[in-house]
Amino acid sequence: MQLGSYQLRFGLRTFKTGMGVMLIMILFLLLARGNPMIAALAVVFALRQDFETTMSFGVSRIFANAIGGGAAMGYFAVNQYFQQAYWVQILVLPMLLMVLIVINDLLHNNKGIVSASAAFLMIALTMPVDGTYWYVIERVVDTFIGTGIALLMNIGVHPAVE
Repeated sequence: MQLGSYQLRFGLRTFKTGMGVMLIMILFLLLARGNPMIAALAVVFALRQDFETTMSFGVSRIFANAIGGGAAMGYFAVNQYFQQAYWVQILVLPMLLMVLIVINDLLHNNKGIVSASAAFLMIALTMPVDGTYWYVIERVVDTFIGTGIALLMNIGVHPAVE
């Protein structure tokens, strides 16, 4: 479709991404799971052109999100210990972010650095004051759910063999 001098493309990946986010919305409503933001973003981040690429990226993302979730738990513990002191967010949060980047790089999971960072920051910065460790665990599970939906959207879609 042409819009002025711009060519608009609506491909299968765009459709699968929209359908994946729709499945997340339905699933979270049916399970009364709360805010689907992290799971929906996981679908957008993980969904690739075919099953194999999605699987590869999804495994990296799940691994990275576990690291990001661990950093969020560390942040939560320090934040609780110091009773949500402003300096914890200013100093500890960026330091933990740097640590999780270094850990992902050390483990040769460079393609997971953005995912780990996003998961960590989303969890740490949206955690309610009365939140618990379960909040962190549930948000990491949300990323697993979103990645699973992305994989589901690509079942049967394989790269063309020439």
